Amino acid sequence: MLISKMKDVFQVAHMSNDAVRMVGLHGIGKSQVVEQFAKDNDYHIETLFLSQNEVADLIGIPDMKDGITYWTKPVWLKRMEDANQAGKHCVLFLDELARAPIEVRQSALQLVLEGRIHEHNLPTLDGLRTLIVAADNPSDIYQTDELDDALLDRFGNYNVTVDVKGWLKWARLNNINSVVTDYIAEFSDKLHFIPEDENDKGATPRSWAKLSDLINNAEKLGLSKAIFSEMLKSKLGETVGYSFLHFYNDYVKIVKPEDIEKAIMKGVDKDLKKSEKNFTKISKSIQSITKNIEALAASELANKMKDLTKKDEKWYDILTIYLDSLNVEVFVSIIKTWKEGDDSEFYLRWSETVPNFYIFQKVLRIKENS
Repeated sequence: MLISKMKDVFQVAHMSNDAVRMVGLHGIGKSQVVEQFAKDNDYHIETLFLSQNEVADLIGIPDMKDGITYWTKPVWLKRMEDANQAGKHCVLFLDELARAPIEVRQSALQLVLEGRIHEHNLPTLDGLRTLIVAADNPSDIYQTDELDDALLDRFGNYNVTVDVKGWLKWARLNNINSVVTDYIAEFSDKLHFIPEDENDKGATPRSWAKLSDLINNAEKLGLSKAIFSEMLKSKLGETVGYSFLHFYNDYVKIVKPEDIEKAIMKGVDKDLKKSEKNFTKISKSIQSITKNIEALAASELANKMKDLTKKDEKWYDILTIYLDSLNVEVFVSIIKTWKEGDDSEFYLRWSETVPNFYIFQKVLRIKENS
């Protein structure tokens, strides 16, 4: 299953008081998709890295009072209870379950099976228990233990794979540096790259997200090209590092929303929607800019303009003219993705902005049949 679809699985699982386990390669965004689900739904999330935990980290430690032994409450559970008292649902994320010591996995079994540890219950709100999500790497590739059937049976188990479009959407929402997203839009096979040379390092969605921060800070410091090159190779490996460095050095040539805006505004009157007589000139100038853009890169450029409409409504018109300049197949693909996906509300808002005169007849005709 594409990892971007897991948020829907989490929602249904929570409504059904079921637990979810994801199995996928490292760095593809398993942690991020759980965190994004919690953020989008205003849930409180607690993450336990089970490979680094001891039993006491999960269940507390024994103590005695009035001759009776009881177990102290672990701090992560106290934070969940506080969030629950404030009216929030909770997510407990069990990372690296299959790497955990056997005694830790046995303790996790009670959490998943009963929603409790000793006398402490996981929070419940509106009849729904805490959502439990676990994540693992494939045991046939990584050094992980096989989980016993009793534990596996407590989860809905999903093999997850990376989703380029889903990752790009996540990247835009999380302000990932545009040079990173534009590179991935053009070279989608590099999002999760496993080199043939075992001495080379690969690239993962996680390393691209971290690289964004490194680029931002390197540019602030005015880092030398030599050091910057070494930094890229340390995060992406030799193969992808050199490829990205070449792209970065030529980034001024990459088409950005501002380039489309500038090309349009050169040929319009004061009111964009009254510029029918100039449309042919405008359209040709944009086509000359976008003719060599790959389909995924064209879609990413459209999505960036879509996001800009939140800041300034002029981008609705610019976006429409840009879409009109694309070939029919790419245009329809973008529109269908908006119309049938998470951006359906935006699609409706955009549809209402398309002016009904001849310069946009192509847009209107395709829109009606999409």
